[in-house]
Amino acid sequence: MKAERLLQYLDEQRRWVHALIEQLDEIQVAFNARYDEFKARHDATLARLGEQVAARPDALHPRLRAAIEERVEVERQRIHERRKRIRDEYLPARREAADDLLRKAQEQMATLRKLNPRLNEREEELKGAKARLEARLAALNAEIGEKSRGLGVVWHFLTITKADRERQRIIGRLEAINEELYKVRREWEREREQVEKKQAELQERWRLESVAVARLQAELDRLDDKASREALALRRAVRYVLDNLKEPMPGPDPELNAALEEMITLNIQTDEYHEGLAAVSGFIGLLRGIDGGLKAIRQSVHSLYREQQMHSAYLAPLYFILPGSVQAMSEQWPILAERFADEETVGRHPAEFAANIKPLLEGPFSEKQIETVFADLGRMIRRATARW
Repeated sequence: MKAERLLQYLDEQRRWVHALIEQLDEIQVAFNARYDEFKARHDATLARLGEQVAARPDALHPRLRAAIEERVEVERQRIHERRKRIRDEYLPARREAADDLLRKAQEQMATLRKLNPRLNEREEELKGAKARLEARLAALNAEIGEKSRGLGVVWHFLTITKADRERQRIIGRLEAINEELYKVRREWEREREQVEKKQAELQERWRLESVAVARLQAELDRLDDKASREALALRRAVRYVLDNLKEPMPGPDPELNAALEEMITLNIQTDEYHEGLAAVSGFIGLLRGIDGGLKAIRQSVHSLYREQQMHSAYLAPLYFILPGSVQAMSEQWPILAERFADEETVGRHPAEFAANIKPLLEGPFSEKQIETVFADLGRMIRRATARW
C-alpha cells in the first residue's frame, strides 16, 4: 500500500485501540465500584467472625486452631518489632519534630521583637525631624505673613523670597519624611503579617505532630502491657487466618461452620476481584503501549512521506507491504470490541473477565507476539526505503 493509505490504516488501528481502552476503563470503573461495596461486606463479616472465633477457639477444627496458634507467634514478633520502633524511632523523631517547630516559632518571634525596636527607633527619629521641620515651617509662614503686609512686600522682597525658598525646601523634606515614615510602618506591618502567618502554619504543624506523639504514646502504652499484647496478637492471628481461609474445616458448632463457609466464599470472591482488577489494568496498560508504538511508527512513515514529497524528483514513491502479523493483530480489534461491548455485564464477572484475558495475553497479545508485530513494522519501513 502507498504511504497515504498506510497512514490511514495506522490511524484506524489507533482508533480501535482508543475505543477498546475506553471500554476497558468502563469495566475497570464497574469492577472498582462493585469491589468497594463487596469489600465493606467482606470486612464486616471478617470482624464479626473474628470476635466469635477468638471467643470460642474450642469450637474450631484442630487444623484451624493450629493455624491460628502458629500465626500468633508471627504476630507476637511483629508486635515486638512495632513496639521497639515506636519507642526507639518513631516517638523520638516525632517529639524532636514538635520541639523543632516550637523552636522555629520562638526564633521568629525573637526576630520580630528585634525588628520592632529598630523600626520604632527609626520612626521616632523621623517623627522628631518632622516636628522640627513643621515648627520651622510655621515660623517661616508667620514671618512671610508679617512681612507681606501692605508695602512690606516691596521693602522685604529679598527676605521674603529667601524665606519662601527655605519653606519650599522644608515642604519637600517633610514629604520625604512622610514617605519614609510610611515605608517604616509598612515594613513593620509586612513583617508582622508574615510572622503571624508563619506562626499559624507552625502551630498547625505542631498540633499535628503533637497528635501523632499522643497516638504513638497511647499505642506504646498498650503494647507495654503484656496482656494487651497477647490479646492483640490473637486478634491479628485470627483475622489473618480467617482472611486467607479457602477450604472448609468444620468444627463441632454448626452455626460457626456456616459462618466460616460464608467467609470462605467471600475470600474466594476477593481473589476473583483482585484477578479481574489486575487483568483489566494490565490489559489497558498493554493497549496503551501498543498505541504508543503505532504512534511512533506513524510518525516515522509520515516523516518519510513528507521527505518523498519534497524530493519527488529524486526519490521513488514509497510502497509498503503490510506484514501478516500486523494484519492478524488488526483482526482482533472488532472481536475484542464485541466481547467488551456490554461493560456492565462484564463488570459483574471479574473471574470470567480474567479467564478471558489470559489466553489473549498468552496468544495474540503475548509479549513475544507484540515484539514481532513492531519488529515486522520496522522491517516493512526499511524495505520500503531500500530503493532510496
